[in-house]
Amino acid sequence: MFDSSTHFLIVHEWAYGLTEVFHIVSMAVGIGLIALVDLRVLGAGIPASPQRLLRATMTASMAGLIVAITSGFLILSTDPVRYINHPTMRMKLLLIVVALFFNYAVHNRLVGGGYSPVTSRCVAAGSLAIWVAIVFSGIFYAFT
Repeated sequence: MFDSSTHFLIVHEWAYGLTEVFHIVSMAVGIGLIALVDLRVLGAGIPASPQRLLRATMTASMAGLIVAITSGFLILSTDPVRYINHPTMRMKLLLIVVALFFNYAVHNRLVGGGYSPVTSRCVAAGSLAIWVAIVFSGIFYAFT
């Protein structure tokens, strides 16, 4: 049985807040760098080619996502029943799986070059939509 009175993030008042900070900052890095590439594909942003921008941001983006997912699971572990039973959180977890698959199986391949601009723009718009939905589902969970 889960005993919250012994959980590190609950027992130490600074630990939960610090984990939240890591979660938010790492999401900003991971998702922000993906969004930077997507916006460039859509014609906005810095004047580098999308392929070059993707290569330059891929490692930092992946590191940000790894820290965000790890810290997210740590936060979830503080009250797993409440988190998992909330429909918004279940939607967020499903969207994360979809977004990760889409980003590494489809997005990076299509943005990497050799595909029509229309296809690349559709992929970039879809990527932005999925990542924005993930962020907002976390916000909606926090306020419900």
